[in-house]
Amino acid sequence: MSKPTYAQVHIDVALTNVSIAYTNGAFIGERVFPRVPVNKISDKFFIYTKADWLRREAGVRAPGTRAPRGDYGLTTGTYTTVERAIAKSVPDEIVENADAPLKPLEDATRWATNQVLLEVENDVQADAFGTGWSSSATPTTLWSNDTSDPIGDVETGMNTIVSTIGQEANKGVIGRGLWRYLKQNPDILDRIKYSAGPNSPAIVTVNAVAALFGVDELLVGTAISDTAAEGATSSLSYIWGLHLLLAYVTGSPSLLQPTAGYVFTYKTRETSRFREDQERADVVEVRQSWDTKLTATDAGYLVKSAA
Repeated sequence: MSKPTYAQVHIDVALTNVSIAYTNGAFIGERVFPRVPVNKISDKFFIYTKADWLRREAGVRAPGTRAPRGDYGLTTGTYTTVERAIAKSVPDEIVENADAPLKPLEDATRWATNQVLLEVENDVQADAFGTGWSSSATPTTLWSNDTSDPIGDVETGMNTIVSTIGQEANKGVIGRGLWRYLKQNPDILDRIKYSAGPNSPAIVTVNAVAALFGVDELLVGTAISDTAAEGATSSLSYIWGLHLLLAYVTGSPSLLQPTAGYVFTYKTRETSRFREDQERADVVEVRQSWDTKLTATDAGYLVKSAA
């Protein structure tokens, strides 16, 4: 007598508690430089003449005489925000016929948001790891070599900044492709081991390296992007390259501070949904308008192509 097979007693359906999607685990683009809300697409900001504030001009005032007179100069910088946006159409038929756990409108919103976040990440990276800094250098011995001296290379950068602006760098930004070598460097491991217990392994954490470098925060850029055209073979790479930026940045928009950069933001990220009646579809749109600007190029030092 024939018996029912599993295929006869069960009809395959989609699981409601599992689905697979590829999104970046973390974005750091909006944490590198402070965000400055602005009311106009473009505008200016004041820049005080650096030498006038660092030059010693105060002198002795004799009784009954006037104090020595001095002054400082002013120039202006500019920003121009550009809006980036992406929209996805979601037809009624897709919404009505989607099986659980699919939520076409919610999924479209998450996808579009991720697209804009990728643009922010890439834009900030282009400036943070770009050629605009007053000082940069490639290590004589690359950090992928065990004989390299990353702590010495970083100290060179830290000293360059403080000797130029009179303030210590307080933030570091490093690409994941470089971090993989840095955390295995023998000198780093040797110094970290003294903070571990006698029976504990020396674990190189981001916070531990930040403390070694002397910065308040060290950000590791792990985001990746696919540069291939749709339908072509994937070409994946880290958005953040083999570089380390040391910089002095303020925690928020500030007056009279030489912060390395700002992200001037005309419109924060906005999501809207509108109807296209003829297509019988809803459209989900995400947009954001900003301009990443290096505002004090001497407040940053780039250790470039370090591996």
